[in-house]
Amino acid sequence: MSRRILTADDVAALPADQPLVVDAHTTLTDSARDMARRRGVQIVTPAEPGERPRADAAHAEQVASGADAAIASEAGIAHSDASHAILQGKPGRLIVTAVGLNRPAILAELTVAVGELGGDIQDLSQRITGGYFHAILVVDITRSAHNFSAYRDALKNLSEPSDYVVTVVDERVFRAMHRL
Repeated sequence: MSRRILTADDVAALPADQPLVVDAHTTLTDSARDMARRRGVQIVTPAEPGERPRADAAHAEQVASGADAAIASEAGIAHSDASHAILQGKPGRLIVTAVGLNRPAILAELTVAVGELGGDIQDLSQRITGGYFHAILVVDITRSAHNFSAYRDALKNLSEPSDYVVTVVDERVFRAMHRL
């Protein structure tokens, strides 16, 4: 069976009073979870045979433990077999990409924004090809007081389609996407 990936746009299209059932063959992005919280859409995971379906938060509290519970809670992910792949890898790392027309200070803008939020740039690759700028940053946010959403919003606010575009992905989601 193929995997289904639900995004924030998919959640935005749902009626607010309709629960969203996320089964073992569905991956829910962080932005989709954020959208569900903002809109009051309840995320339900299917129960084992003979059990009632459980709401996402209750399910996460019941089955998550130790470090996985903290990761699941921070990322808004229920710890289950379906979401276990997302919890693999170092928690709190982001993959940030920026692509666009080259001009002075693009890299400075990105690194200053990460620094102001308390992120630690652990790896960086930057290239200019044919007048276009491209950068990939691996950012550790485990010691930052800010969460994924704060980084995503701050970095995306630097983006303008006529200038350059920034994409921010949680490393765990990135790794899970490439295992599908």
